Amino acid sequence: MHLNEYAREHAAEWFARRRRGVMTLQERADYEAWLRVAANSAAMDEMQRLWQVMEGLESSPVPDSTPAKVHPVKVWRSALVAILCVAGLGVGMISYAGHSDFWTRLDWVER
Repeated sequence: MHLNEYAREHAAEWFARRRRGVMTLQERADYEAWLRVAANSAAMDEMQRLWQVMEGLESSPVPDSTPAKVHPVKVWRSALVAILCVAGLGVGMISYAGHSDFWTRLDWVER
């Protein structure tokens, strides 16, 4: 492995450890010792710049040139589901309202 690749790989590991939040005293001492090497310091700077660029890409909006189209079948399907839910709720309310004509002998509720 080339020295720059080695430094970049370790920079990524140290960067992840630092982003994790809490580092032990030993980890912090190891990191500071590692960072004293010029190639390692340059690799860490490169990693931080890369992270800043990635954060900038994540927060920038992507322009949308075409408005979203709603397919008519999906609208009708949603309306049908809503109507069936309301009808089922109505049947449930009627059955629970105490209409004895609605209940059969197989019902678990005694009337």
